[in-house]
Amino acid sequence: MNQIVSELRRFWSMREVYIAFVPTVVLSLVFSVMNVSVINAVVTGDLESQNLDPSLADKPITDLLSEGYLGPVYQSAVIFIPITVAVLFHREYSYGDHEQILLFPRGLFARRIGTMITHCVWSLVVSVLSAVCNYCVLLVLLHADARAELSILTAAGVCLRVWVFAILFSLMALLVGALSQKLFASVVVLLLVFFISLSGVLNVVSPFLHNCLPLIGGKSFVFLKASEGPYSIAGSLGLLCAWIVVCAGIYLALAVGKRR
Repeated sequence: MNQIVSELRRFWSMREVYIAFVPTVVLSLVFSVMNVSVINAVVTGDLESQNLDPSLADKPITDLLSEGYLGPVYQSAVIFIPITVAVLFHREYSYGDHEQILLFPRGLFARRIGTMITHCVWSLVVSVLSAVCNYCVLLVLLHADARAELSILTAAGVCLRVWVFAILFSLMALLVGALSQKLFASVVVLLLVFFISLSGVLNVVSPFLHNCLPLIGGKSFVFLKASEGPYSIAGSLGLLCAWIVVCAGIYLALAVGKRR
């Protein structure tokens, strides 16, 4: 337990941890503003200004707002958080903290548990900040007709679902970092995972493997609609939890077994 607490203190004493909040939240704000402009265009019927599908005019405001709560926070969790976690993780290689820890091998397993906890907590905090900023943007810029339908509880529920992705991609970033020990290689691998998921390249080879990717198989859970993904909501959550366990297990095997 002492090693875990020590790792928490060491992590949160880094100035870079707090600086890293800024770009992630700012980019989330940019997505929030873009999101609001789309919602306002649908509400006012000005679909042509945003080159939107005319069928969106029939979409209920509650559905539009649900997507508005989700979009910027979800994008932050699956794109910006893993890359930032990779940067923070590789800092210990740059500043020699990793070598210093290895001088005291006793409790290395507990320290690596602490590493996972600290980075996951950081990602959860970022998700909350992104959700709060996104809600504030909606509250200020949203059209009056849609603003009346805003719900803090619904927005909070969306944030909780995004937390699962934030934890998963934080652990995935740690796993990739432990494998490569190179920041550039880690970022390339994470972007490659994102590209493969969204491009559907793997679907040509094996639809089953494609559906097992977290960004594909997890759709039903994050949107809370079984029709959005290949699995039921419960199955989608189970897949994400399985990914979390696998990423955590492999990271610990690498970080402790090979002392990376």
